[in-house]
Amino acid sequence: MRQLGQFVFLLSLPFATLVPMRSMAAVSSDDFLVRTTGQLVALCTAAPSDPLAAPAVNFCHGFAVGVERVLQEQDAVNPGAKPLFCLPAKGVSRNRALSEFVQWVSADPSRTSMPATDGVAGFLAATYPCSQ
Repeated sequence: MRQLGQFVFLLSLPFATLVPMRSMAAVSSDDFLVRTTGQLVALCTAAPSDPLAAPAVNFCHGFAVGVERVLQEQDAVNPGAKPLFCLPAKGVSRNRALSEFVQWVSADPSRTSMPATDGVAGFLAATYPCSQ
């Protein structure tokens, strides 16, 4: 059984090195509504010079961890069902996972229009499939 909290909480990440979805366009207050995966990626890849960079990156981390935890709780209350994803026993650094998430979205631009929660869930399922 997977344990909650397998993401290692790190406080900083040089998001400027991630693959940008909007060429490091300025973050808008509308992006914080996180209606789409593209908006979540915009927050995750905010340029360090953007006035909203710190809140954007913090929001990105919190949103992604929140979705991951809710999905794990959902799996926990359905013990007979196959889990949507299985994180490695050694855990995954949150920064690495979010970097991989941005790359996963970048690989198929149609993913930017998905609801943000579906984008995170799709990434987790594709990147950390269960071997059971």
